Amino acid sequence: MSNTPSVSGLGFALSDSEVERYHRDGVVGPYSLLGEAEMGVARRMIEREIIEPAAHDDPTLHYHDRHLDHRTVCRICRRPELIDRVASLLGPDLMIWRSNFQVKPPVVQESGDAARYAEVPWHQDGAYFGLQPLVLVSAWIAITEATEENGCMRVVAGSHTKTFHHEHDPERRSFGRSVPAEAIDPHAVRTILLRPGEFVLFNENTLHGSGPNQTPLARVGLTPRISVPFVRVTGNPRGAGRDRARHAPDEPREVAMLRGHDYTGRQKVVPLPCGAG
Repeated sequence: MSNTPSVSGLGFALSDSEVERYHRDGVVGPYSLLGEAEMGVARRMIEREIIEPAAHDDPTLHYHDRHLDHRTVCRICRRPELIDRVASLLGPDLMIWRSNFQVKPPVVQESGDAARYAEVPWHQDGAYFGLQPLVLVSAWIAITEATEENGCMRVVAGSHTKTFHHEHDPERRSFGRSVPAEAIDPHAVRTILLRPGEFVLFNENTLHGSGPNQTPLARVGLTPRISVPFVRVTGNPRGAGRDRARHAPDEPREVAMLRGHDYTGRQKVVPLPCGAG
């Protein structure tokens, strides 16, 4: 029997075997979202309008939730090549509650704590996100090429089936909660190599991390966070993204519908800058 939700009109639906692989491994892909030439055009716009301004301001403000105010980011997040596959896992009503640019500068450009923490430690996104309940599919979309040399994502296949203890490092500027390396099964580690315009989907509890960027150019990815309307999304403790206010833990966050509608009527739904779903 198929585990795929009944969703009509999916031009890029996952096959039954791909759905089973996602549930078994906690990750599936890669898939093509945009051709390299089209992603190249988008990359240049993102560099000029998002990444370069962030160098003169707080990256936390520029790199988060730009699907809410940047048309190119919005269009990338709304591509049917992505949304149809997520609908195969979560059903027809999909909301995006967060997106993040994953920008990894060359390690030679870093100094001090930045160089010390050039690697992203092993972690589960569920340790950071306060969704209630924790139902989430994330995509990692390659804006630039993602290779072993520039610090591509690595995942631990099958790790999403348990919750790992995360140790706290108050000295880290980011990813202050992480899973010790000795808890990782090295035989289950998979390296996610992506060409520009490709993406993978992964579960909220799939252990993942990445190494330093040893190349002369920044590695850039975009990670939309997609959930369903019955999930409660609250708070914004760091004041990140377009909504720079620091909301209380129980205050609803802005979400946008990628497909379908908010059948609960409880979400704080805002329009997308690239049109309705």
